[in-house]
Amino acid sequence: MADGDEFGPGFLTGLASLKGRTALILGGHGELARAMAAALADHGASIVLAARKLNQCQALADDIAATFGVETVALACDISDEAQVKAAVASVQERFGRLDILINNAGASWSGAPEDIPLSGWNKIVDVNLTGAFIAAREAARLMIKHGKGAIIFVASTGGLTSFTPERAQIVPYTTTKAALIHLTRDLAAQWAHRGIRVNAIAPGQMRSGLTLTVPDDIVEQMRADIPMKRLGDPNELAAAVAFLASDGASYVTGQTLVIDGGLTLT
Repeated sequence: MADGDEFGPGFLTGLASLKGRTALILGGHGELARAMAAALADHGASIVLAARKLNQCQALADDIAATFGVETVALACDISDEAQVKAAVASVQERFGRLDILINNAGASWSGAPEDIPLSGWNKIVDVNLTGAFIAAREAARLMIKHGKGAIIFVASTGGLTSFTPERAQIVPYTTTKAALIHLTRDLAAQWAHRGIRVNAIAPGQMRSGLTLTVPDDIVEQMRADIPMKRLGDPNELAAAVAFLASDGASYVTGQTLVIDGGLTLT
């Protein structure tokens, strides 16, 4: 092939295509999950949505199937339960014969002054945000290694890149585990790169979804004022980033955390 011949019409479309691939999204309901599932489905991937709330996963799965015409499955899975994570990955293998993309969108938080946090609360957040993420990645990698290829994407947070004073937030277990998740991304990427598995993360800033919806309005306004773009992010602004990291367009990208925050971490 002559130099440049690969850059013909449609070459980017080909790199972005996920047809024939299967994606498992843990934390498989809510606006962030909807945006990520839609992005992958729009590029042709089959979608498996898993979380503790099976009915919500099923509703989203039905919507994605009807909208994009791809095969979808909903599963019940508590990411902090090793047996349930193993069962979910096994179900994907049984149904589709392979697992190409894992997105860990499951997360939890605990608010309160650090000196008042009970060990049970600390352990709960560690179990969901960090241990559960490792278990999911481990189980997915075992399948991906057999096929010599796979993409794992962790949903971290800008909270893992910064810290808060008490008047802004008191969520030490959350920010600590998200910071650890960012480093886990790098460690697993280094361990599995030679096996064809890419491990990356996205770090959303303040989005119009999830935990931000539980924050008092006055604090949200303070957050907005700190963002150089002076607005919160929309879940659909994560979609293209996730689709890119899952695709062959990112075939030489691993161990990276893509920050999507309107410039928040610049200040």
